Amino acid sequence: MISDTAYDVAASVLLIAGALLSLAAGIGLLRFPDALSRMHAATKPQIFGLILVLAAIALDQHTVGTIASLLVVLVFQMLTAPISAHMIGRAGYRNGDLRRDQLVVDELEEAVARAAGELADTADGDDADIDAGDLPVGSADALAVEMDRVRDPAHDADGDGGPGVDRRRGATP
Repeated sequence: MISDTAYDVAASVLLIAGALLSLAAGIGLLRFPDALSRMHAATKPQIFGLILVLAAIALDQHTVGTIASLLVVLVFQMLTAPISAHMIGRAGYRNGDLRRDQLVVDELEEAVARAAGELADTADGDDADIDAGDLPVGSADALAVEMDRVRDPAHDADGDGGPGVDRRRGATP
């Protein structure tokens, strides 16, 4: 049987290592030059630091309830951190908050160019050809197209300029 002192030492080492990785993530957020670099600092060492801190707590507590709760926290963080990093990266790309000289592969360039071309076509008055589903997911352009559709009087069943809920029937047209 392993003594409590060994558990305490291992938990302390894991806790300090996790805290240092989380500190490195915070410093990276402040020091890195663009959003794409910052997103790596916000997720990679932060998640590993969290794993180490949760392991330290698990070693210290030794209860099934605590370990189950820690696993829920870990799974939630591992599911949400990559998604938030992806969204931060896309927003930084669209806002131009990136250093193109540091990009090795630009996978969004083609999708953004296609969306810009489609929007240029609609600027000529051909609004019927653009479908928001064809635009990159989460793009401001897709939102603008959807907002124009919502504001269209043909979609305003109740006449209040809102999203088109007909309060008399309680349904959307």
